[in-house]
Amino acid sequence: MKMRVEAEREICQARIIRVVAKDLVLPNGRRTTFTIVEHPGAVAIVPVHADGDVVLLKQFRPSIGEELYEIPAGTIEKGEAPLATAKREIIEETGFKAKQWSKVGEFYSAPGFCTELMHLYVARGLSPATAEGDEDEILKPVRMSMDAALKLIRTRKIRDAKTIAGLLIHHGQRR
Repeated sequence: MKMRVEAEREICQARIIRVVAKDLVLPNGRRTTFTIVEHPGAVAIVPVHADGDVVLLKQFRPSIGEELYEIPAGTIEKGEAPLATAKREIIEETGFKAKQWSKVGEFYSAPGFCTELMHLYVARGLSPATAEGDEDEILKPVRMSMDAALKLIRTRKIRDAKTIAGLLIHHGQRR
């Protein structure tokens, strides 16, 4: 099934995203205008210590005015491979580097309006590392058992979709 783009208008160009309105002919022949957030893609990482503990972030998100528990994540920069992004982001956000990397999945974060494809990794063999974090991020790494992280999902204290997906995929692979 294919759709055809008949026209495209840029609504907004921001640092990471671009918002466009597209006049489309859908696979069923219907015409519509659809507003799409174009995103370069991102990575998310489940950092796992040798004893099975995971590293989450308590991160303040201005869009909702709240602090959330999240797995480390970041936007893929132009020309950067997803794994390179993951290796950069884990150091910047957690203060750890990893020896072993496994890609365990990929998913669209919000395909109803956004093109962002998230690449999900599990990182093992953690050791301390340092790098400059992003100036606009307020975050604190938190180490916890996998059971504690799953309890935070069950009690709705983890409400970030990539974190829920990442932790549940990792948990399912451990079994």
